[in-house]
Amino acid sequence: MAEPGVPLAGNAENAMALLPTDVAEASIHGPSPATLPEFVDLAMRSHPKLRQALAQVEAARGKAVQARLYPNPLAAAGSPQLVAPGSGAANGGGGASTQYYSLVSQDVVTAGKLRLAQQAALREGQRAGYELIRVRFDVLKEVRQSFYALLVSQRRVEIYKLLLDIAKRSYEIGRQLADAGEGTKADVLFWSIESDRAEVRLLNASVYIETGRRQLATAIGLPRADIGKLEANLFQKLPQFDLKNLQEAVVRANALPRAAEADVARNQWALERAVVQPIPNVNLMGGYQREINYPPSNQGLFQVTVAVPIFDRNQGNIRSARADIASARANLRTIELDLATQAAQAIANYRTAQRLVEWYEQYILPKARETVQLTQTLYARGEVTFLSLLQAQRILTETELAFVESQADRWNGAVQIADLLQLEVFPPTADAPAAIPAAAVVDEIVPAPPAAAKDQAPPAQFPDEPAADAIKPLPAP
Repeated sequence: MAEPGVPLAGNAENAMALLPTDVAEASIHGPSPATLPEFVDLAMRSHPKLRQALAQVEAARGKAVQARLYPNPLAAAGSPQLVAPGSGAANGGGGASTQYYSLVSQDVVTAGKLRLAQQAALREGQRAGYELIRVRFDVLKEVRQSFYALLVSQRRVEIYKLLLDIAKRSYEIGRQLADAGEGTKADVLFWSIESDRAEVRLLNASVYIETGRRQLATAIGLPRADIGKLEANLFQKLPQFDLKNLQEAVVRANALPRAAEADVARNQWALERAVVQPIPNVNLMGGYQREINYPPSNQGLFQVTVAVPIFDRNQGNIRSARADIASARANLRTIELDLATQAAQAIANYRTAQRLVEWYEQYILPKARETVQLTQTLYARGEVTFLSLLQAQRILTETELAFVESQADRWNGAVQIADLLQLEVFPPTADAPAAIPAAAVVDEIVPAPPAAAKDQAPPAQFPDEPAADAIKPLPAP
């Protein structure tokens, strides 16, 4: 199992190794994925954002190679005087005078300009590598969010089916009572409205199932993929996180500050390069010239050319490079502050959702289930009507629905925290960075409410997931 977080001290080889060269281009054939690791594996092999980021890394490496290449030499050949009739005879020669030459020139780069330029380009390559890591976790975030949103939608449909069944049975019972003279038309209209509401909510929930499947398929980069029922534990326990430790861990682990640090280093090397720019390169030229019939002779050519930095000493570029360094350092600090702010916002959303989930598990849902059990007992004794029993079932089912909605907020918060920490393992485990040991948060997260403390002792323990038979079949009226 991979360690939580991604080591960022070196280059991006670890992240790039996760991307195979043969990327899937077509839609999925065969069994559809059902678990989160299966969807993640498909996204890592097929998402175009990863291919784009990997290509940018390769482009930056190519620029770094090019920056260190020495300039090519220049070769030339010609004749400054070609077949001048009579010139040789007028000067005692035997015929026309002609000159031929060939020469080679080479720029000699001084002051280590190529090395400095390559160092700046290598920092650009490091930045591209960290951006690849960041893109990879952006894709993971999309996949995780889409996966758990669809999982919540699946659970929501199941609850809406129960609500619709209760509403229909309530309407039927209300109609029968009205026909027998024991009920009113208002009761029948009420349950008819409730039945209609439950039916349209179920239809809308089914729409969210289909759109959620398409969003998940798009998140993995395969929009035509067939997605069936997901397999995961929506009610899995998740750790709590300490805010200060989380902010520090996010700044250490996230790739965005590392990319900004690489940008600072690139600008520092660019400044070094700008400082040595006024030191002139030397152009060396040497050649050979042959003169025919004037009188015949062999000549050597030699030339040294050096620019004299009198007016242009690269003052403007040096000033600009220093400003770029200051800007890059400020950008690094801004990114760290933004990440700390995002961590605070994420932990606030996560803690509130986590607390709401635990209150539902330990207090609200048990009370709703106990209400149903008591109502069933009273109905068996003939002390309450069947509609009262249906109403208790309806309250329990709507409480289950609210519980599922709180689970959706909890998983969204967990995905945000995992994205900031760049966790490879999801859902987060107890050994994740900044996670609080379970023993340290039991008493803090869910204190006993005053009403429960007076009326009854809190329940000893409740299962993470509501039992399948939590809503028991109703007895015949």
